[in-house]
Amino acid sequence: MTLDKEQAEQVRKQLLAQIAKLPKEQQGDLKEQIEEATPSELEEFIKQSQGKGEGGKCIFCEIIAGKIDSVKVYEDNDIVAVMEIMPASKGHILVIPRQHFQFIQEIPEKVLNKLFYFVKVTTPLLTKILDAKAVSIYIPQGVLAGQRIQHFVINLIPRYESDGLVFDWEHKKTDTKNLEEIAEKIRNSTQVEVRKGIAEEQEKYEKQKKVAIESEADKIVKRKGKRMP
Repeated sequence: MTLDKEQAEQVRKQLLAQIAKLPKEQQGDLKEQIEEATPSELEEFIKQSQGKGEGGKCIFCEIIAGKIDSVKVYEDNDIVAVMEIMPASKGHILVIPRQHFQFIQEIPEKVLNKLFYFVKVTTPLLTKILDAKAVSIYIPQGVLAGQRIQHFVINLIPRYESDGLVFDWEHKKTDTKNLEEIAEKIRNSTQVEVRKGIAEEQEKYEKQKKVAIESEADKIVKRKGKRMP
């Protein structure tokens, strides 16, 4: 269904705001194209920007499957790291899970640990190898946050002097009462979920420990049994 005039103008405004955050050399003709696009053209642009390849397939999944060419820097059974083909800066890396997940909360702990261990190890290497001054770690969650492709990704973006990238927002002052009200809601939910997760991990650990002890005990019994006359 084609966007109506009002919807098209809202989309156009949002797209132009995102484009304005890009370095001038990356804006190119994109700004002019969006300004002059018809509602149907804007709709098509949105579909393309959501990372859907031929047949509506996820572009990252296609890269992982080897159906789309990429320059890989790391891969194992759970994660893949590739060079961004339209980098925000020199050395821009995309770190993605092999399995398709959109949001961080969907990812199993084992895979999540691998993703962030890669980030932990690679971040200081980027500054050393590329002589970058810093690294921005960007994880968009949801369309409004800038998640163009609906597949979880960690962006590692090396930063250089005068690179033109802007990661900033309007700093609006708020009162302590408002902060406390919001914090209370977050605390209540967080404490329940974190404690639940810790309890589940502890239970899992205890089960693994019990299995390991029983296994070791069986080995000892078998060894002693072999020694008996």
